Amino acid sequence: MLQALRQFIRSTDFVKALVITFGAAVPVLLGLWLGQVTYFLSMAIGVVLASGSDVPGSRKHKTIGILVSAAIAMLASMAIGLASGSLYLLLPVLAVLVFSISFISVYGFRASLVSFAGLMAIVLSFVHAHTGADIFIHGLLIGTGGLWALLLSVIFHRLLQRRQTENLLIDCLQQTARYIQLRGKLAMERQDAEALQKELYNLQVKLNEIHEALREVLLSERQSTGTSNYHRRQLLIFIELIDILELSLANPANYERAKELFRDYGRVLRPFIKLVFELSRKLDELAESMQLGTALSAGKDLEPLLEKCHDSIRHYVEELKLPQAREGALLLHNLLDYEEKLLQKIQAIERVYQDLEGQQSIGIQSRESRQFITQQDYDIRILRENFTSQSPIFKHAARVTIAMLLGYVLGILFPFQNAYWILLTIVVIMRPGYTLTKERSKHRLYGTLIGAAVAAVVVLSVRNVYLYGALAFVSLVLSFAFIQRNYRTSSIFVTTGVIFIYALITPDAFDVIQYRVIDTLTGAAIAMGAISFLWPSWESLSIKSQIVKALHANRNYLAEIDRYNQHKTQNTTAYKLARKEAFLQMGNLNAAFQRMSQEPKSRQQHPMRIYKIVGLNHTFLAAAAALGTFIRDNNAEAASEHFDLIIKSIDANLAQALQTLQQETQAEEVAKEELVEAYGQLEGRYNELVAIRTRQLAGANYKPIEPSFLKNLKEARLISDQLKWLHTISGNLKQAVKELA
Repeated sequence: MLQALRQFIRSTDFVKALVITFGAAVPVLLGLWLGQVTYFLSMAIGVVLASGSDVPGSRKHKTIGILVSAAIAMLASMAIGLASGSLYLLLPVLAVLVFSISFISVYGFRASLVSFAGLMAIVLSFVHAHTGADIFIHGLLIGTGGLWALLLSVIFHRLLQRRQTENLLIDCLQQTARYIQLRGKLAMERQDAEALQKELYNLQVKLNEIHEALREVLLSERQSTGTSNYHRRQLLIFIELIDILELSLANPANYERAKELFRDYGRVLRPFIKLVFELSRKLDELAESMQLGTALSAGKDLEPLLEKCHDSIRHYVEELKLPQAREGALLLHNLLDYEEKLLQKIQAIERVYQDLEGQQSIGIQSRESRQFITQQDYDIRILRENFTSQSPIFKHAARVTIAMLLGYVLGILFPFQNAYWILLTIVVIMRPGYTLTKERSKHRLYGTLIGAAVAAVVVLSVRNVYLYGALAFVSLVLSFAFIQRNYRTSSIFVTTGVIFIYALITPDAFDVIQYRVIDTLTGAAIAMGAISFLWPSWESLSIKSQIVKALHANRNYLAEIDRYNQHKTQNTTAYKLARKEAFLQMGNLNAAFQRMSQEPKSRQQHPMRIYKIVGLNHTFLAAAAALGTFIRDNNAEAASEHFDLIIKSIDANLAQALQTLQQETQAEEVAKEELVEAYGQLEGRYNELVAIRTRQLAGANYKPIEPSFLKNLKEARLISDQLKWLHTISGNLKQAVKELA
């Protein structure tokens, strides 16, 4: 509990919340001193609205986001103020503003935060109506608040960026440790395999998000400020973590085969499983040391465990005897290779953390690093392309507009005390998808009810304005701190903060609690009605496009593996870019299926078939990663002509799956006779090596094998098996897509 509290206080979210609260408090205190609180409150609002787009990223992107947020908030506030004199003018102005500002989110995550700031400015314009010159004064003060927020962002950028990067790396270490642990469990568990697989999919989505944030922070900052020793160490750790993820995904790929081989020899696998868990624990310990800022303690010596793994292989071979034990022994050798490589990667991270790597080169040039950052296209054509009823963002903007107009009209027709809370609830709840809107609606409602209950108990029990002021300040800080972490918790503190502020200035705080709950219920009902009935964006209607993207990414990754096998180039940038894209698209497909599974059953189309495709896509990527990792790390020499022919056949299966989804003419398949011959050649190489090994044994039950010969034997077996496995999975994918279509 104490460690969690310490972690929260050290988090970027908490520090940023303190900065935002300080930024908003300064103008309010200045207003109190000058006796002009009303005016300076607008400046405080500008600080809060502009700070929303200050999220992980380069300093340039943060600056532009803050300035655009401030400008849109200022102009939107002025426009509502000028139109508020006439309902007939206000409604069309409100509609145009809400639609236009919502439509900005087509440009991605940061743009959606800018859009949110603009919508919040519209809502807050209804809190207190301004007239005459005050409209422009308050609008300009909102803009001034944005400039003050920008100044604070620049001042605290280095501190926040450093802490932000540290927290992201710590999170990445912890989630990667969990991923290693899950892969180990999944390879051997027979009971809860499906539950573990779903958890693995969700974890992959989270890791993708963390990796994207780290790329944006580390690579963008490297281009703009150069590479300090501290920054270089962070980048080295991140690169190793990505390689660890690929290793973990790649080994072992064929779970069913592993379970079948060791069905009656579970004890053989125990040291391997124990070693996997120890490796996972080492990453957790590293994350904890980084979190506490302490030196890394001497870890457990894993050499005895490695020796037990070697003994386990030997005992397995002696018990089962060759040649029956050969396939299982090779699989165990490959598993041990994976764990040894994993240990090497973790030890490399430990050396970097302890700054024992000297001036090791990062191995990535500035021009190359730019390619790994997912660039957002801000061309005007994006707006034109999405200005159609088929665009999800266009539909979302139209839904928000109608919901806001309905909420405002209801606020006029019925005696709500603070009708703008209806609009506020709509703005914070509504998202382009049903699942997220439903989740935020539920969290908003729970948060409001809990916050109102807590505040009611305090107001009823204590009559002390100083306590109300202190609790209001703490509530606002915590509401900002939790807004990205836990929306329900943030809603609790928003509610308590608002009620305590009202309790400071008015005696009827209980009326505020009552209307706050009613307004929230009304806004949530409007938001859920809009997302359910106004051009609903059901995931099952768009998930095919995610399948297409995932298949394209897998094809490209497979092509890069083939290209690397042919040329054995030292430059692995193209390979790593293809790997990154394949991982991202796999995560996107997993996330899309997760959202679809949370939608109403009546709106889900072929959920089991889609789940099958998601699982096959994940398995294909794991098998491809296993092949690519083995070729890259072992400098394997695959028989080029036959290797290429099988890769071509696998690619043809993926191409046909894509063409089925896109309703295009089917690509030609590789002739079965040629395929059988190619497999025969690869299998022949393995059989030759087996024959040599059989002659070496000459009747003995067990004789140590030469490392170079073992390497060739594993290479021949693994490459042949992985190609067969990839071909089987790609064929199953093709069939599953046909069933879906």
